[in-house]
Amino acid sequence: MFHLLIVDDYPDQVESIASTIPLQELDIGEVYKAYSGMEALEILRSFTVDIVITDIRMPGMSGLELVERIREDNRSAKYIFISGHADFEYAQRAIVLQSSYYLLKPVSTEELVETLRSVVSALHDEWKRISSYQQAVYTLRENMSLLSGELLNHLLQGRRYPKGVMEKKVRMLDLPFRTGDRTGMFIIRLEEEFDELDDYDLSLMEFAVANIACELFGDLFHLWHCKDSSDNLVFLVKPIREQSRPHGEETPGEGDWHRIEKRAAMLHKNVSVYLKRSVSVAVAKSSLEFPAGVSRAHQSCLAAVRSQIGTESNFYILVEDEPEQGVRGCLTVPYQPPLLIHLLETGSWERASGKLDDMLSELAEKWAESPEYALEMYAVVMSSFHYIAHKNGRQLAEIVGNGGTGLVDGAVPVRSYKQLKDWVCHAFTKLMEEADRSTRSSRSLVVKRIHQFIDTNIGQDLSLQAVSEHVKLHPAYLSKVYKTETGLSLGDYIVKVRMEQAAELLRNGSGKIYEIASQTGYLTTHYFSKVFKNYHGMTPQEYRETVGK
Repeated sequence: MFHLLIVDDYPDQVESIASTIPLQELDIGEVYKAYSGMEALEILRSFTVDIVITDIRMPGMSGLELVERIREDNRSAKYIFISGHADFEYAQRAIVLQSSYYLLKPVSTEELVETLRSVVSALHDEWKRISSYQQAVYTLRENMSLLSGELLNHLLQGRRYPKGVMEKKVRMLDLPFRTGDRTGMFIIRLEEEFDELDDYDLSLMEFAVANIACELFGDLFHLWHCKDSSDNLVFLVKPIREQSRPHGEETPGEGDWHRIEKRAAMLHKNVSVYLKRSVSVAVAKSSLEFPAGVSRAHQSCLAAVRSQIGTESNFYILVEDEPEQGVRGCLTVPYQPPLLIHLLETGSWERASGKLDDMLSELAEKWAESPEYALEMYAVVMSSFHYIAHKNGRQLAEIVGNGGTGLVDGAVPVRSYKQLKDWVCHAFTKLMEEADRSTRSSRSLVVKRIHQFIDTNIGQDLSLQAVSEHVKLHPAYLSKVYKTETGLSLGDYIVKVRMEQAAELLRNGSGKIYEIASQTGYLTTHYFSKVFKNYHGMTPQEYRETVGK
């Protein structure tokens, strides 16, 4: 649905145009009204419009000057100029402004609607072009590096994709990696010397490191890299089977993995020589299967960096893929983005519910291996629940009851999987209900304040801007909240209140029609009478005479 702005220094003209446009038929969702160029610019600070209907001759700022100002920020809008002056100079200047139409007063409803229909059709065509497949492909290629890095990060975090989906993603991103490929991996940890760089210089350094890697590996290997959540640069490496090897190189096979180790060592040295910065490099000695083995290889490399390098710097190590000892694996779902705490903070309750289901499913598989898994899960969920409760000015115990901790019994907070699951579900439901109550209460208060302002200022300026300034909310948010809560647009409610008050004054008062029009906020008797008849089915005079009988 497109947004329309009508600008004219004659309010009757603005209201007349607004009331005669078949909005639904023309795919127009919102209509904004301004009575001067400056007021129009004020509206445009809060809203984006697609179509502007403006008189050319206005005091202070002409319609042409207004459109020139608008085009500085919005070059996609369309403009319809209306003027009572058949002045070629004006018409010529209007035509020079792209995306513009020109109508002469008096403009018939049919002519205006037909012009708007043409404008809307042109807007639809432009959006179809913008969203076309060719444009999407171009945009995709422009952002290929960002998107491929994001996909690799998902794999590092253990996200699973169905085979068909994975194949489609790598083909779309033009990546030479396929399900089942044997792939190498190495990670580069940027040492403390990089911390002194600002974000811009750091990104240049990371780009330079990646370029050195591409230079060293590019003749024999495909590279795919990203920056992981720990700020390491992670590279997947796959031999180029189709390309002939330089003289003396072995055929593809086990020798490929030795070449990866050798070139990674050269990379470690060259970063120090050419960039004057220290890095540590960890290379997986064994190949991994793509994409299933990506996350495990990444975790092995990180573990080796922690245990073999620690706080030291400028190391090069090889990582053995050894079987995990002791308690097998660790909980992963609670720490994969999006985190539960972030979903709760943004009010994404449905996604948070799905996240909890996944977390509990993982815990069910590991419950018997060690009681520490249950304690870990309990701590993660409790910290998230406490955080969101406190963020909203409440104590968790006030919301969920049972002391806010549910399962604490001395030093043993968790006794069974069912007990933990039941409490988590109970607490989550209570938090969601509290959030819903809080939202509804907040919105009800906003609606009450709006009604109070309108009821006590019925004869004053009740534009969306005036009301939003009074309640101190952004106009777009106010408009949406009001319609969500009441089912009416703010404009519909204002008309309703004004028409009901006008009817009361006509029934019980002796004021003249023009006085009642002024008392209810209408600048002209003509427009007041038109709105009154649309609302009550008769003119003000007919209503008074009918009621008088």
